[in-house]
Amino acid sequence: MDAELAYLKRYPDVAAAIKAGKVTSALEHFLNYGRFEGRVWLGPEGSEAARGSPPAEPPAPEAAAPPHSCDAVLLTRNFLFVDGWADDRFDSLAAIEIATDGAQAALRLPPCRYRRQDVEQHLSLSSPFESGFWQLFEIPPELGTRPVGLRLRLASGQTVTLKAGNLVRLSPREHFEAFLAFYGRRQLIGSLVARSFAELDRGLAGTIEHMHDAIRATRGTASQGSYGRRPSQPLLSFVCCIYGIPDFLFLQIAQFARYSSLEHCEFIYVNNSPELEEVLHRDAELAAYLFRTSVNVISLNQNTGFSYANNVGIAEARGQTIVVINPDVFPYRPESIATLSALAQKIRHNLIGGKLFYADGTVMHEGMVFVPDARLSALARTRVWTVEHLRKGFPDLGNGGTRPVPAVSGALMVFDRADYDKLGGFDEHFIYGHYEDADLCLRFTARGWKVLCDAALTFWHYEGRGSIKRPEHAGAAHYNRWLFSRNWSASLTRQPAEG
Repeated sequence: MDAELAYLKRYPDVAAAIKAGKVTSALEHFLNYGRFEGRVWLGPEGSEAARGSPPAEPPAPEAAAPPHSCDAVLLTRNFLFVDGWADDRFDSLAAIEIATDGAQAALRLPPCRYRRQDVEQHLSLSSPFESGFWQLFEIPPELGTRPVGLRLRLASGQTVTLKAGNLVRLSPREHFEAFLAFYGRRQLIGSLVARSFAELDRGLAGTIEHMHDAIRATRGTASQGSYGRRPSQPLLSFVCCIYGIPDFLFLQIAQFARYSSLEHCEFIYVNNSPELEEVLHRDAELAAYLFRTSVNVISLNQNTGFSYANNVGIAEARGQTIVVINPDVFPYRPESIATLSALAQKIRHNLIGGKLFYADGTVMHEGMVFVPDARLSALARTRVWTVEHLRKGFPDLGNGGTRPVPAVSGALMVFDRADYDKLGGFDEHFIYGHYEDADLCLRFTARGWKVLCDAALTFWHYEGRGSIKRPEHAGAAHYNRWLFSRNWSASLTRQPAEG
């Protein structure tokens, strides 16, 4: 018997309710009223199918994934960078996973977070929120050729598959520069330095170091030219790193030539910008001819950074006394070159810097001192060191003499070639520039040797004018500061405070 007819036959009042228009069917009555009144719904064969309980409920739908987007995935052979956002205010993001063909995660790392103001506007949020996520993965060789999938794991255990908005395969150098540019300009709620120290301590530093090692392995010389008569044993070997701006080569040699003969000197310019090599070789040839000196140009195949470029230049130098100098540093007065020449062959176990001036005549540098940054150290919960220039921005007091200082700037430093060789040169683990000059000074004093500032060694320094700044340099500076602090914090903490 039909279940509908059976219900109406058993309960005539329901048939009357349908006739009166109070309900539309026997099933509607049972679901809305009958089951709560203890009435029985009979199945098609007349057996009791339900008594006082509704039909089985459909299974509950799975929890909806939070709003999210994977905006970019950058790939190279051994590294992967993922960048995106997720609204995880109600189920926090616990990890970013790389999965291969199977469901098991091959790699899992906690997300690094940053602020996305565009997402805040999209979600109509009334307060700042770090919705952005990113992570840099080092891919093991065994996963290099296998299909890779990305997913988010939430605190609840739910996983969300990521579909890349932009999947870009880059060369190792392009990948490295793109990541450092992102790392240097991301927005946070809080201190960028403190967050960087925490991320680098958590394992990011090792991945960056391995990326940098891969780049270092590709460096080399693109061209080299020597102009003018090169002395077999020059009194002074000037070594200068050039990046982005070619104008200062000719100008610098011309300023030295104003005050002294340069026939017993050699100038070695190491070019970190391959696109400038032709103009640098042209200017070097002209300067060597006009000022009767030796000019050597070594053009590298990429931006190798301050440390590597200077190491290459010093390896090429013939003199025993090395002068590392920035391209935007010029003699302050005639006596500056006389003082520099007097140092030649007399500086064993001494690393000497000079007094540098800004264009307005105020002091830029009378040595450098290491200071633990109290504010950043409190935020980072570890010692964060900064390098300060003594008397920076103050008028010149005309004080003379030579005195010991904790460090001198790489804009101008003079040392003996044999001492440099024993120390192994500038540390090439620093990326691009920052802190390698301070590191060399500390390695010098760790040997029991002296770092001195000679106030008679006066030079102009048009700080920041001699090279260009690119976005990736800001990211490298965070890494270099972390590396310097990790390498030297213990020994600097034991040293007495500088006055």
